[in-house]
Amino acid sequence: MIVYQFPKLEEEIVKERLNRFMVLTQSGKLCHLHDPGRLKELIYPGNKILVREVDGNKRKTSCQVTAAWNGLWVIVDSSIHNDIARKFLPNAKAEVKVGNSRIDFQDGNTFIEVKGCSLVENGVAMFPDAPTERGRRHLEELIKLKEKGYNAKLLVLVMRDDAKCFYPNERTDKKFSEKFFEALHKGVEVEIKTFSLIESQVIYKRNIQICDKIN
Repeated sequence: MIVYQFPKLEEEIVKERLNRFMVLTQSGKLCHLHDPGRLKELIYPGNKILVREVDGNKRKTSCQVTAAWNGLWVIVDSSIHNDIARKFLPNAKAEVKVGNSRIDFQDGNTFIEVKGCSLVENGVAMFPDAPTERGRRHLEELIKLKEKGYNAKLLVLVMRDDAKCFYPNERTDKKFSEKFFEALHKGVEVEIKTFSLIESQVIYKRNIQICDKIN
C-alpha cells in the first residue's frame, strides 16, 4: 500500500551535521533535517542520504533530507508522519486541543497521538532516540482521556521495515518508558506500523507487536 509519494530524490553524501536541523553534503548542498532525534547511526560524515529540492527564497537551505542509509533506506523526515497517519484515519479531525496539549487526531470517540520511529537495534524498533518531555506529556493526556471514558491510542510509525517488534527506549528516556507501560496498563492502545521507502514511494508493510522483553 502506497501511503506517500515524494518528488524526485537525489543521493548525496553527508559532509557534516552542522546542528540539529542542518546537514551539509559533500557536493556543497545545505539541507534541512526535519527530525528532532539524535540520529547518530544515520546522519554522520560519509553516510549516504536521499534529499529533495525545496522552493522558497526565504529558506537558508535548498533541500530537505528525506532518508538515510542504515543497511536500508530509513525515512528521517518527521514532517510527513501525520500525512501518513491520515491514510489510516481518513475521517479523523486533526490537531485537537486537549488540556494543555494538542493531540494529533480524534476519530469519533478515539484520540490518537502519532510518533515516528527511526531507530532499530537487533530487530527491535525503539522510541525515543532522544529524551522527550513532550512525548511523555502526550502519554499523560492519553491516560487522562482513557480515564474519562474515551478510547486512546498511540500510533507508532516505524519508518523502516527491518523491525520485528517495538519497545520503548529506556536507556534514552526512562521516564517515557515508565509512562508508556503505565498507559498500556490503564488501557491505552498501542498500534505499531512499519514502512519502507522504494524509489520515491513510502510503502506500508505490516503491523508489529510490542516485544515481550529485550536484553
